[in-house]
Amino acid sequence: MLAETEMAESELGRLGLGHVRVRPYGGLACLDVPLGEIASITGEPLRAEVLRAVRGAGFDRVAVNIDSE
Repeated sequence: MLAETEMAESELGRLGLGHVRVRPYGGLACLDVPLGEIASITGEPLRAEVLRAVRGAGFDRVAVNIDSE
């Protein structure tokens, strides 16, 4: 999962989200997103780009951790 995690974080960085961390849990990628950015990352059009980037790295599902700092 290390390669998938690194690829997902690299793609998120390409989207200007280099500060977002990916935590793998099997086929689930849990994104650690700063609280103030949750609305923007889960809203369109960025949501579609994030899903495409993370799924393209090999994850089946994507979740956002609302308890990260």
